[in-house]
Amino acid sequence: MSMFDDRSYNEGINVGKRIAIGSILASLAVLGILGMTVAMNKKPHHNNNNTNPYVKAEEEHSEEASRDPERRTSDELSFWNMYDKEEEKEIVVSENKPVSKNTVSENKKKKKEISENKPEPSVSENKFNISSAGEKPEYVYINDAIPKSDLVQDDFSYVSGNRLVYSQGGRNVSHFGIDVSKYNGTISWNKVKKQGVEYALIRVGSRGYSTGSVVLDEKFSENLNGCKNNGIDVGVYFFSQAISIEEAVEEANYCVAALGGQAIRYPIIFDSEKVLNDSYRTENLSSTELTEIFKAFAGQVKAFGYTPMFAGTKEQLVRHVDLENMNGYDIWLIDNGDKTEYPYRYSIRQYTDKGTIDGIDGNVNLDICLISYAEK
Repeated sequence: MSMFDDRSYNEGINVGKRIAIGSILASLAVLGILGMTVAMNKKPHHNNNNTNPYVKAEEEHSEEASRDPERRTSDELSFWNMYDKEEEKEIVVSENKPVSKNTVSENKKKKKEISENKPEPSVSENKFNISSAGEKPEYVYINDAIPKSDLVQDDFSYVSGNRLVYSQGGRNVSHFGIDVSKYNGTISWNKVKKQGVEYALIRVGSRGYSTGSVVLDEKFSENLNGCKNNGIDVGVYFFSQAISIEEAVEEANYCVAALGGQAIRYPIIFDSEKVLNDSYRTENLSSTELTEIFKAFAGQVKAFGYTPMFAGTKEQLVRHVDLENMNGYDIWLIDNGDKTEYPYRYSIRQYTDKGTIDGIDGNVNLDICLISYAEK
């Protein structure tokens, strides 16, 4: 008798066929999945990973824009004009070639360097710089209503090292001076005279920029007598923090009283400079108010027979007084440097605060005077 009957044999064949068909279908399914995977990998990604060079370029462009406070935004411009033409070229992709992630930032850096090297407007373009030496330049327009200086820059020169002179027709027509205070210590005025110093502007005193108290410079009398005894002409200055007409008159009277009736050839000077890195009494005065305060000081000084003068930096003169209403008053310009861009008239200029003079320890302020006060 046979071990398998016909039914059992047929069932075995059917099972084998099903297994074979299942294997073929499974293989086809695997091949289909692999084909889909390959096809998907050929398409560009649109997620946020860092493998896409286009995404990197766009992100860096946005980061550069956010760091640049002067860059215009889409809120300020129409959509089509929101980029500069040169920047549009930087981010265009040509022939599907990836943009280097450094392209935009490097081009922007080059543009910035070109911009920084571009010359600022000069006096010849009807503007001038009011910042002090070493500070970031700030240019303002020249006011044609204010009398201009007729000094010729090429006629200035240095002699004996640090002495600035002004010549006309080959002859020196300027006067060499210094300005001093208690901070210069004890001065050997006989040595100073031998250095060719013709005049000294001596600080009488100051008003406290916070307390408002008037204080005598502790070296004033000593310096005044030292000049008188050595034939050095004298002018005096007061560091003012007056915020009213009354205080201005008080300061003028204080200067006259400190001189004790002595005649001096150079002016009594109202020195109004800003206090660095601190608040001070006069910082909120308008230019009109400060001008009126100075005029009150000047009027009182004139009443006693002295010549008044206003002292200030370029910024102080342009921003904090009304120069149009100060015609006829002498100016002491505080502007350190070989040259000055200040276009208006001035009588004296402090041109360095790092001068050296035998008889004075450390640095001293040096001045050039362009008029002859001894003949006034």
